[in-house]
Amino acid sequence: MTSSTLSETFLKQLKAFKIDIDEDALEYMTGMLADMQVNDKDDVRGSTESFLADANVDDTTMDAFYSAVFKIPGSSTESTKERVPKPVLLKKEVKIIEQKPTVDTPEPIPQDIKEPARESTTTTNTTTARTKRRAKKGAVEDPEDTTNNNSINDHSDTPPTIVAISQQSRFHRETRLDSVTKEIDLMQVNISVNQLELLVDAHLKIKPGVRYGLVGQNGVGKTVLMKCMADNILVGLPQNLHILHIAQLEVHSEANTVLSEVLSSDKAATKILHEAQEIQKALGSKQSAGKLNKDTSDTLNQVIYNIMLSRAKDAEEDAAKIATRRSGARGREARQQLVKMEQEYAELENQKDSKTYITPQMTHEIVTSVFEKSELIDINERSAKAQRILKGIGFTEDQINASVKDFSGGWRMKIALAKSLFIEPDILLLDEPTNHLDLPAILWLQDYLMNDTNDLAMVIVSHDREFLNTVCEETIIFKDKKLRYHPSNYEDWEQNTEEQRIRKQAMLDATEKRRKTIMASIQQNLQRAKATGDDKRHGMVNSRKKKLDRLGMEKTEDGKRFKVSYYAGFHTDARVQIAVEQGVKTAKIKVPDPQPLRYHGSVFTLKSASYRYPKVKKNTFSNFSIDIEPGSRVAFLGANGSGKSTLLNVLTGNLQPTSGELYRHPMLRVGYFSQHLVDQLDLESTPVEEMKRRFPDLSEQDCRAHFGTVGVSGKIVLRKIKHLSGGQRNRVAFSLILQDAPHVLILDEITNHLDMGTVEMLVEALAGYTGALVLVSHDVWFLKQLMENVPKEDSDDEENDEPDKSAFYTVKDGQVKPWDKGMDAYVSSVLKQVRKNK
Repeated sequence: MTSSTLSETFLKQLKAFKIDIDEDALEYMTGMLADMQVNDKDDVRGSTESFLADANVDDTTMDAFYSAVFKIPGSSTESTKERVPKPVLLKKEVKIIEQKPTVDTPEPIPQDIKEPARESTTTTNTTTARTKRRAKKGAVEDPEDTTNNNSINDHSDTPPTIVAISQQSRFHRETRLDSVTKEIDLMQVNISVNQLELLVDAHLKIKPGVRYGLVGQNGVGKTVLMKCMADNILVGLPQNLHILHIAQLEVHSEANTVLSEVLSSDKAATKILHEAQEIQKALGSKQSAGKLNKDTSDTLNQVIYNIMLSRAKDAEEDAAKIATRRSGARGREARQQLVKMEQEYAELENQKDSKTYITPQMTHEIVTSVFEKSELIDINERSAKAQRILKGIGFTEDQINASVKDFSGGWRMKIALAKSLFIEPDILLLDEPTNHLDLPAILWLQDYLMNDTNDLAMVIVSHDREFLNTVCEETIIFKDKKLRYHPSNYEDWEQNTEEQRIRKQAMLDATEKRRKTIMASIQQNLQRAKATGDDKRHGMVNSRKKKLDRLGMEKTEDGKRFKVSYYAGFHTDARVQIAVEQGVKTAKIKVPDPQPLRYHGSVFTLKSASYRYPKVKKNTFSNFSIDIEPGSRVAFLGANGSGKSTLLNVLTGNLQPTSGELYRHPMLRVGYFSQHLVDQLDLESTPVEEMKRRFPDLSEQDCRAHFGTVGVSGKIVLRKIKHLSGGQRNRVAFSLILQDAPHVLILDEITNHLDMGTVEMLVEALAGYTGALVLVSHDVWFLKQLMENVPKEDSDDEENDEPDKSAFYTVKDGQVKPWDKGMDAYVSSVLKQVRKNK
């Protein structure tokens, strides 16, 4: 069948099935079909299916339509023309992996076909392009409450289907392997997960050497965007770039030491060194493959054969990855290349005698190449760099040489972070890198990213404001399914946004006031014209109506003067209307005030207390005394492993001091939040079931009402805890300890996995809490707000002024000492020590 016949038949079947397609899309599609043959079934369907999806054609009708197109009387798919080999389709599964099990995801993508641009698609789970645009519009009101996102959060074991596309011209080189630029600049980026939109017609741009902070509420899709970039799901990404996401760095081997695990993350260098080692073993003490005895020659031939086989396998896997991403004519070429690689690997694998297959020339070429490349690798420098990174983020010398299997949870996240810093890709994507790090490690990472990463581009998602403000040079705002860019850090953007909001609100108020005045004048003149018959009044009315049309902003957001004739589309006004940007709404958190104890003394008292674990000679802390009164604010500062958690467990009564005394009010209620509490939640239970198990007297309605006070509401409370995000689990655990309205709240790293909006709400709630607060946190901003920005009540009576109840204590080398210099001074002292130890 000729291509003209294919186009004619396609149009004929569209009419037969009564499928209505936009004229521009139809013209573009028929032009595309003119370059195809009917026996290219996959290409024809893959290139046209998305247009049928736009026309709301269901799957059954679509299958019948293509059957009719390909089963035309007189034609045969078994054409005598040269057929393109058809490889086995590769299934590519993409699971969105957070640091906690649940995925933050909102909704999907309507896209318009625009000439001359062509949109290419990549889907996962072998789902066809029909999922690309089939979506229902809507907005997620609460990003963490994914109640309305049923198709994403059905919590089945099926990996989510991701569709990630960008605007591509028909002449665009889809993979751009020969590009020398290290920049990403993609227009009309659209990403959806299970037909729910995350980005719609967004502009993605990342410049070389720039450190970006990516901010947005939990659930908008920040992690999904990173996954699409790192896993090369997003069509149009330059293929010459090495983009690395920390979630990709899983543990390679449990038997590895931490150091060898980090070194193995550089796969190219590791492979060359391994090949050189195997060749050297085969050669023995000889340095060349020249004159060898028969046994050595046979051994070397086997090594060379294994190297060739391994390289052929890698080439096949690389070709398979490219084939799954390309479509159209380039997709056909990629599949041909894949078939070629599969055949080469199969032929090499079927060689039964490596001794006769490997020639001296093959041996010479491979041995020379491997040794030349291995000599360029400085083994000692690689090891020193890996150790420096590991020590910087908190590993001791013993831990560096320990087996990976001895570590779990947060420590493995640290290993992944070390691997990402060691590899040094073109673009590094860091998702909450400060989680599980103590303050010295955070400051080391901050200093390392700013001073030791050369021209590495970075995109960083973090809830740690101080870290984000210090490290990032520009900010990407992920909001309303768009990406906006601010040429400075998060704090500057936040301040600028607030200033703009205040300015525009004042402008809007003044405009509305003027609008009311003009409308009142119009009504008054209309009444007078009707009463007096004065036609001149009608002219005044028309003049004032024109003034109404001209109310608004004189210039657009980009500073250009607005004229209707300059902008396409229908406009109801002669001016751009004033739009006041609304802040993101985060569910409020309410902390109940405790009942008075009718006691004015200390609620906690430690006197000369020490604690030492059994079979350990050294005290964790020694000779520490403290009085904690109602309303006190106490923060313990120190590195991980210094003994802060042990001290908290002694205060709560979970551990008894080895020596010294501990006094607690007999009616004192203590709420102790720790990551151990979060880990103790029954993953198979719902939040309501967990609450009723701990407090049997509560009804389901009571439980739901209580969870609502910490922002956990709707269907979330009826969802299994294993399906909740890290932030939602933190809220559930926090809600459990608030049920008794404790007199003292002891909070150990409560901000982990919470977004910045939730941390703000938490600070606001704790600032008004009348009980005592004992804090352990490495979030500098969080501590500053609660310890240094405590509002003082105005009072003219000096006798009624209460002393400052905020106190910092440092925990180091078994000693707990007061720190009176403030948080900034402590950060400076730690940073100075970190730089000294680099």
